Amino acid sequence: MLAAMKQARERVQALRVALEGPSAEEIGAALPGIQEAMNCLETVEQEFRAGRCASYDVRRELQLLKNDLKVSGRLIEHGVAFCQGWARLLGTGPSYSHAGRPVRDPRSTAVGSLSLEG
Repeated sequence: MLAAMKQARERVQALRVALEGPSAEEIGAALPGIQEAMNCLETVEQEFRAGRCASYDVRRELQLLKNDLKVSGRLIEHGVAFCQGWARLLGTGPSYSHAGRPVRDPRSTAVGSLSLEG
């Protein structure tokens, strides 16, 4: 159980480090590790449900994982806000919701077409 917790935490830490870095490729490379972390946590959950008691070390790893997830979540939220701010400043297109869908600017009323002759 402890080994699975440590492995899950390592994968989340790798994502956090990638989120702190300058490259989207680093984030992409860390994403498969999140699936591995989920698998590890499912193993830990099954052991809990089977009646195995969590040692102090496992509970400590769970608390550390919780903290790592909070930090990673904040990094993601701040990254989204940063990108949306730049998109508004540069006028480079629509903003996107947290679900990844375009959000229509309520101030935008321009709908039409463009025609050129020449």
